[in-house]
Amino acid sequence: MRHLALMETTASQIAEYLQRFQKGDREGAFFRLLEMEHEILPMLVAAFRSERDSRVREFLVEVIWQPRQPSAIPFLGEALRDAEPEVWKQALDGLVTLASPAALDVLRSAKTRQFARQREGDEFHRWLDEAIEQVESEIASVFMLPQRPLT
Repeated sequence: MRHLALMETTASQIAEYLQRFQKGDREGAFFRLLEMEHEILPMLVAAFRSERDSRVREFLVEVIWQPRQPSAIPFLGEALRDAEPEVWKQALDGLVTLASPAALDVLRSAKTRQFARQREGDEFHRWLDEAIEQVESEIASVFMLPQRPLT
């Protein structure tokens, strides 16, 4: 019972902060959401899925990846399929920031995404290719660090 009440309170807080964002208080809403526990991730994802306003979806994507938790990677793959460039570009930013083999897998799987308009597809794939290159470079630099001799 207590858990349910906590979830309802958290959901109302999220709704309040999203209203703040919509009224122009992006920074306040952003930092309030970041201050909440990472366990709100499923609620933020649910808010994203039900949101019609692409500006709010873009905002939610950033809020979700900014704590830099690998658990956000599957969601970012989902956000790459959003119709709005601002949303999928934000998802790319998150995946590049979370550069890891899992992020790279998500990026590579997005190469199969189809578009109704050639120009939209070309833009997406240009951005995607750049993100893949950045993540590959980051991963390579981590594994190419010089080893310190054992003393």
